[in-house]
Amino acid sequence: MSKKFSLTLSALVLVFTASAPAQESLSTQAPLSEGSRQAIEQLIHQYILQHPEVVRESVRLGEERERAEQKERTRAAVLAKLNDLQQDPSSPVVGKAGGVTVVEFFDYHCGYCKRTESAIRKLLADHPDIQFVFKEFPILGPESSLAAKAGLAAAKQGGYLKLHQALMDLSGPITMAAIEELASKQELDVNKLKTEMESAEVQATLTRNRDLARDLGVKATPTFVIGSELVQGMMDGAAFEKLIAQAQSRANPHAALNMPKQ
Repeated sequence: MSKKFSLTLSALVLVFTASAPAQESLSTQAPLSEGSRQAIEQLIHQYILQHPEVVRESVRLGEERERAEQKERTRAAVLAKLNDLQQDPSSPVVGKAGGVTVVEFFDYHCGYCKRTESAIRKLLADHPDIQFVFKEFPILGPESSLAAKAGLAAAKQGGYLKLHQALMDLSGPITMAAIEELASKQELDVNKLKTEMESAEVQATLTRNRDLARDLGVKATPTFVIGSELVQGMMDGAAFEKLIAQAQSRANPHAALNMPKQ
């Protein structure tokens, strides 16, 4: 008997016995005898065999409840860490503060991050009113760490976005030679970049990002936080637009009431 089936059967036994007519109050009722309990379990077992949809529905509702509870826990964690997500001065930012903030945890070595990049660029072009925060989160090996340090070092020269996008477009291995070539093309000071890559400040930023990801339960890239919603996995333009609209609606719940009817 599976664990879920056993739990469902036990729950049905409790419901059955609790709903049965009682001659006495619950505080004075004698516990079921073993024979009575077995008889009830047999009765319920026969019912389930005749109506298997009862178990499926019970499992489905349980899973839905578990997902809803997990979503609420995640939202609470996001709200508790909102300042770290949106206001860390060491995290590169583009766009306008004051509206919806989109935060991305990403890895330059992540294929899904690269495939989402075109949607992000369109989002930035179409929505100058949003703020986009980049959280370097290298989890896929030494190349990832090398690129993350280069991106943060480029931010010190005001060249973060250009080098970030160049690294995202890079199709070959992420080597120091490749980084130097890309940085040179973006007219960055390569020697200064290499020095900053090994700085304590860059390392501290990466450590804070890892700690923040752990606290939020982020284990994969890309992961986005849009308003108070955390979404893991690839995103397309339509998904971004939907979540941004939802975040705007939550921030201004009266906006929808004031919108002109179509």
